[in-house]
Amino acid sequence: MKPFEIIDHTSDVGIKVWGATMTELFENAARGMFAVIAKEVCNIQGSNIEKKIEIRKNADSLEEILVSWLSELLYIFNREKTYFRDFRIKSLNNDGIEAQASGINLDLYQSNLYTEIKAVTFHNLKIEENVDGFSCTIIFDV
Repeated sequence: MKPFEIIDHTSDVGIKVWGATMTELFENAARGMFAVIAKEVCNIQGSNIEKKIEIRKNADSLEEILVSWLSELLYIFNREKTYFRDFRIKSLNNDGIEAQASGINLDLYQSNLYTEIKAVTFHNLKIEENVDGFSCTIIFDV
């Protein structure tokens, strides 16, 4: 099963995400978002300094947790110019997420690879369970 696919959406962009588990779905959603940001060039070389962050978010539903998780990663990317490429969900349930992300400092603003994502949206967001695991479509405001 492929982890994600980038899809067009009128004036925005989105990703269709799959995961055998809910944890894998959330990790693949983060990978997909950064593939959109860097035009699918996921193995970008940057500084040798690896940065790790911890994220803890609480919300009322898995969809809200997913948007909150991705929005926090996007915020840190924009603030600190950290391109995240490795994600590990430590804990995930209907109340919240505890996760770790690692990446490198990289100024994509100076390259032609960069696609600016303004926000992660709730537009038609619904996590669905199927025979292969879980899937959802996430639309980004660009």
